[in-house]
Amino acid sequence: MLSVTFYHPFKEEVDHVDDFSLDDWRPWCDPSPNRRRAWIVQTYLRLSKAGYPVAISDKLPEEGIVVMLPERETRARFLGHENGSLRQLFLLTIRADIAGYREFFADAEVVQNGFFADERMSYWIPHWPQPALIPRSAARGSEIRTVAFKGRIGSLIDDFQSTEWQDSIEDVEFVVDTPHQSEFPRWHDYSNVDLLLAVRTDFGDGKFRCEKPASKLVNAWHAGVPALLGPEYAYRELRRSELDFIEVRSAVEAARAIAYLKDNPDVYRAMCDNARTRALEFTPDRIVDRWADVLFEQIPAARARRSARFSRVVPFRVRNVVTLVTEPPSPYEFRKMIGAMIRPAMDSVRNIFRNRAAQVRARDDSNTRPSDP
Repeated sequence: MLSVTFYHPFKEEVDHVDDFSLDDWRPWCDPSPNRRRAWIVQTYLRLSKAGYPVAISDKLPEEGIVVMLPERETRARFLGHENGSLRQLFLLTIRADIAGYREFFADAEVVQNGFFADERMSYWIPHWPQPALIPRSAARGSEIRTVAFKGRIGSLIDDFQSTEWQDSIEDVEFVVDTPHQSEFPRWHDYSNVDLLLAVRTDFGDGKFRCEKPASKLVNAWHAGVPALLGPEYAYRELRRSELDFIEVRSAVEAARAIAYLKDNPDVYRAMCDNARTRALEFTPDRIVDRWADVLFEQIPAARARRSARFSRVVPFRVRNVVTLVTEPPSPYEFRKMIGAMIRPAMDSVRNIFRNRAAQVRARDDSNTRPSDP
């Protein structure tokens, strides 16, 4: 059996990985390292606890499967290794929501929803539910008193950051739980939440966003809380009935949905019951089984393919070209790649024009300013 190593080039965390508790909410609500902890540290801990032969290290092994989150710092440290030392590794990257396209130096990847999955190079594995999640208190009944947003404030459209929105929902309190308000946002605590709201901005990359996981919906299900969600692929692909969630695009639609649920407490109760039932499909044990299938069944088969064998023969720096030719990106991914390359250049051009405009205004102001007598 091939060895499986979770590459996490942060020695201070690797040395104390056993101190991370899945029953303690704080390590998993710290916004700064949250993504890499959630995908790498948590996955290692859960697989190891289940008895699977996995390791975590801040150093690369000489061979075997390496699981990696290609965020900027990790990616730079990985690519800083000698070219020859990377050839024998089968690299499984986790796309997360860092980019909308595959890393072409990788042999395969884990994706967050089925939009990008082909079960050949890209494998969909649901993200973990929020550790130490506290469900909604049963004592709250079917009364709707609180609507909560849990996430980064940049992921909430402007509609919901206005006084008009709060006024439109009258006696229902809107609670925004973000890192802007607290060092450790309580993303795990749904005890006093009656509805979850999650409506993100549209990047214009398609009819609806598809690079994010369905985590907000899955967490709401585990909490027994109905959700008002924006039009995203990850949510829609999990939907089986109208009880799963209510899709809204604006504050007006959200206010209308809240009023409907307040007027129809039987529907609200049915959504709460349905949420707890759907949550059973996304328990940590079920997700551990999916990880184990990908790592120990699917990846060995992928590693035996001709393209994967060839990529280990050529210099590692050429692997990008080999993968690009043998496993080209989808049209959507290609647009994202082009956008990622063009956007920094466009930002630089805009900054140049802004600076020049500011210089011209300053010069004009100095020319029109009255001279000293």
